[in-house]
Amino acid sequence: MIFPRLRITHYAVFLALVFTLVACGGGRAGYSAEQQTVNGITIKLEHPQQLALLQQYELFVTLTGADGRPIDGATVFMAQDMPAMPMNSNQPIGEPLGNGQYRITGVFSMDGDWRLVIHARVAGQEYAATFNQSVTPAQ
Repeated sequence: MIFPRLRITHYAVFLALVFTLVACGGGRAGYSAEQQTVNGITIKLEHPQQLALLQQYELFVTLTGADGRPIDGATVFMAQDMPAMPMNSNQPIGEPLGNGQYRITGVFSMDGDWRLVIHARVAGQEYAATFNQSVTPAQ
């Protein structure tokens, strides 16, 4: 009767692994996440681990209030800036996805270091968080 015990052990290990992954939040495959809290609003930015020049990308912004609840109904956009080479900034607008999440799509026009400023207008108040992002030449 070693096999029934072995199956139960494997099943228990599998369930423990699943619960661990769920508790960690999993995240999007190939993405990194950073967050900042600005005046009680948490702005979380999920971005691809590597961004390449002139390729379309998706960034995901999640807004949560001081109570931990997701914030829907905000106006979200991103200002892109290259500190080493000032130029006009693209400002893609976030598409609301629900549950406090917004998708921003766009393209980086040059390789190098970029500053991404996520702007969120919530109930008439403006919040902004700055994140740094490197863009590599296309392979």
